Amino acid sequence: MRTKTAPKTISIKAAMQSAENTLAKIQAEREAAQAETSTKAAQAEAKPEAAKPLTEKQAIARARRKALKDLCNTLQSAAKAAGMEESPNELLRGYYAQAGHTELKTFEEWKQAGFYIRKGEKAILLWGHPKPSRQAKEAAKQAGKPEEEAENDFYPLAYLFSNQQVAPRQ
Repeated sequence: MRTKTAPKTISIKAAMQSAENTLAKIQAEREAAQAETSTKAAQAEAKPEAAKPLTEKQAIARARRKALKDLCNTLQSAAKAAGMEESPNELLRGYYAQAGHTELKTFEEWKQAGFYIRKGEKAILLWGHPKPSRQAKEAAKQAGKPEEEAENDFYPLAYLFSNQQVAPRQ
C-alpha cells in the first residue's frame, strides 16, 4: 500500500533571503548596465553610423524588467519545490504581503480613494495585462491581418503602491 506523503513546505525565511540575494545581484547588474550604457553612448557619439544606444530611461526600464523576471523565477522555483501552482503575479502579491503590502492600487486609484503617495516612495512592480509587441503588430500587418489579431506576447510593468506607502488627504 502506498502512503501519501505530505507536500513539501518551503521556508518563507529562506525564500525571502533568496529573493533578497537575487535583488542585490540585480542591483549590481543594473549599475553595470548603466555604466555600460554611458560607455556605449560615448562610443556612439564618436561613430554616428553605429546603432543608437539605449537611453537612460530605456536602460532603467530594462533593468526593472530583468529584476522582476529574476524575482519571479526565484519565487516560481520555490513554489514549484513546494508543489504550488500559482501565477507569477499571485506569487509576487504573496511576497509583497509578507512585508505588509496587502492592498495594492495604482497612483490614480489611491488618488480617487482620497489618499496621496508619500514623498520618496517607490512603486511596487507587477506584470500588467499582456499586449502585442511591436514585432507582433508588424507581423500581423504584413500578413494582412488587423493589429487586434496580433499575438499578445509582451507583458508591460504595472506600477502599484501599497497601503503602507500612502496617507489620507486632509
